[in-house]
Amino acid sequence: MTIEYVPRSGPAPGGSWRTAPGSTEAPAPSHDKVDGLGAVRVPVVPRRVTVPIARWWILAVVLSNGLHRSRWEGASFSVSSWLMVATALVAAFVLYRWLRLRPTTATDERDVVLSSAGIHTSGLVVPWSAVDEVVRFGFAFGPGRGGPGNRSFVAVRVNDFVGVTGLSPARAGIANLTRRHLVVLCEAREVRNPTALADALEELVANPVARELLSGMEGQRLVATGPSWRAAA
Repeated sequence: MTIEYVPRSGPAPGGSWRTAPGSTEAPAPSHDKVDGLGAVRVPVVPRRVTVPIARWWILAVVLSNGLHRSRWEGASFSVSSWLMVATALVAAFVLYRWLRLRPTTATDERDVVLSSAGIHTSGLVVPWSAVDEVVRFGFAFGPGRGGPGNRSFVAVRVNDFVGVTGLSPARAGIANLTRRHLVVLCEAREVRNPTALADALEELVANPVARELLSGMEGQRLVATGPSWRAAA
């Protein structure tokens, strides 16, 4: 679970997010129990991020060339210096975005568990009363398999982080100062069916009665395939 400050784009109607592929490596949602409540566990399999070694060589050559040729020319930088600075800024930005939307330790519990009490993940519990809406957003510059590419995420917008169990008062206060109030649950390619998960979350946020289904097999079906009325549509 990551608190995200400024997502770069939203899901336009008919846009590419709705065709975001899931992961064939991620198991299907299963019935589980959490805090004594029946629940549905959505396995999250972290993506392996690989970037061809050739791209690192290109970056290294550009930076080393800029360092070698950089010098002051009166009051302005040389072209090589500006190119080096621009490349370094882009690399730093991409690295920052990558780290912001990935777990910081290997022991982080990435699975998303849904119960009648709320959304459980990474040792935190977001009660349904604290969720305003489900947000699907994209980011076009994060590292991906084979290099930078489009990435899609499932998140929820929280109205007050103070109500999030497991979040320290200091961190909750800082989170409440953020612009977006988003909690990122997973990347689309880290779960089996991201569209069904997002659709089910929207149904669970809008319809409190549907949350009681999470204690049985009907809840598992809801999360695995999405609401039946959406499937029919």
